[in-house]
Amino acid sequence: LQSPRTKFNSLTRIASFHPFTMAARSLSTRKGSKAHEQSSLSPKVSKKTLGGTIIFAVGVLSVLQFLISLSLINHDPPPQQSNGGSSIDAAIDKTNPNYRDPNSGNSNIGATTRRCTPDQLAIVEAQLPPADCRRHKNSPWSQRCSFSYATQCPDAMWLDELYKKRHREKRKSGGFTAIFVGCNKGMDAVDTLRMGSGDPVFDKAAWRNAMTKGGQISLDNSVCNQANLPQFELSSGDEDSATNDEQRRGKSTAQVHCIEPMPITAEALSNSARDLQWDTHGFVVTHAAIAREDGITPFPSGKSVGKENKGMENCKNGADGVNCVNVDMYSLDTYVEKFLPREDGSGRIIDFLSIDVEGFDMDVMLGGSSTLKNRVHYLEFEYNWMGSWKNQKLSDSIRLLDEEYDFTCYWPGYDGNIWRITDCWLDYYDLHFWANVACVKRGVKEVEDMAERMEELFQKTLDKGSNLVMDYEHRGVTYQYARTS
Repeated sequence: LQSPRTKFNSLTRIASFHPFTMAARSLSTRKGSKAHEQSSLSPKVSKKTLGGTIIFAVGVLSVLQFLISLSLINHDPPPQQSNGGSSIDAAIDKTNPNYRDPNSGNSNIGATTRRCTPDQLAIVEAQLPPADCRRHKNSPWSQRCSFSYATQCPDAMWLDELYKKRHREKRKSGGFTAIFVGCNKGMDAVDTLRMGSGDPVFDKAAWRNAMTKGGQISLDNSVCNQANLPQFELSSGDEDSATNDEQRRGKSTAQVHCIEPMPITAEALSNSARDLQWDTHGFVVTHAAIAREDGITPFPSGKSVGKENKGMENCKNGADGVNCVNVDMYSLDTYVEKFLPREDGSGRIIDFLSIDVEGFDMDVMLGGSSTLKNRVHYLEFEYNWMGSWKNQKLSDSIRLLDEEYDFTCYWPGYDGNIWRITDCWLDYYDLHFWANVACVKRGVKEVEDMAERMEELFQKTLDKGSNLVMDYEHRGVTYQYARTS
């Protein structure tokens, strides 16, 4: 928007080229020329010169009045500034070409999203303040950043809602497929197989007992304490249907690929799956690393089962006390082609892809272009300050996922809070801190409900305005203890 003075100057320049003004100027110039000749002989001002000047001025003013009236008629009023607590509807720019009226009846739900308006971005920045991120950018291991506080242990309620709905409607879930790149202790993988298959036999308590050999060994601590968090809740109908396990399992083809490169952890995962007889019923454990290309890579052997924050970076740096062994390495595309063969020519859809590889998540994505483009419907990955992330930008990965693979990405929080990143970019997001990112495929019928739900939750998060602030005093530690107590 232009200020009144700028607008007046602009209109004056436009008016100076209007035909009426040009004619008036020409007339005044001709008469002024004669007046100049007379003025050289007499100090008195010529009446003809004064008349020409008046004609010119009248012409300019008339054109200005005309143009200003047009400007006032056609100019839209400036948008109303919204405060933190106002409704999200007041912040949506409905003149934006990407805007889709939720009442328009568009059947391709989730195919497009609205670009954030300045008002919306202001709300996001107030809820995810940049001060800590900028203050602690040189010590990223401190995790002192708003988007790190907000996403450290997301609850992904949109996933739970989608699969509870599918089970209620008795939709076939036999073809469900998930891949966990960096499976660690397998707690999330087990819960995801339970969620996707609707099979109560996949139980976290049973898995924890198998992994600890009945409590004889201890598992390394987890940041989010997944072993003690509530597992996916199945309805009573699903529980009752467990009376004939073998018959139900024979019909189900649901599977989760649990890929773990740390040898001691991979061995525990394989033994537990075999002891529970899950290895023949969809829980696939693979001892390998996933990276940008195929080959062999040194990886820490591990001193305890489920050790986190140890990866290829430790072997490259020659860290003290880290014993490294060579591990098979695949690109994501190679792994999918090898272990998820194309049964019908198009390939088995990957409903859920989780990437948690201690700083090399972007490399996994760069090695999985075909998989991401053609087969993945939902993606979660970690942003980080170590590994290859320290030389890569989150903005580049978001742009790649958006423009090449049709994903819309969010900062996933808890208690229903979620912030869209795609088309809602803030520059300090490129500061490197540990955080989680969740992305959903646009224009895919199978996940259109989830895509719309994630966007709805984003709008509800914005509605909370300044009542929701993810700073150091309001970080997610309380959530972790509340969920595990």
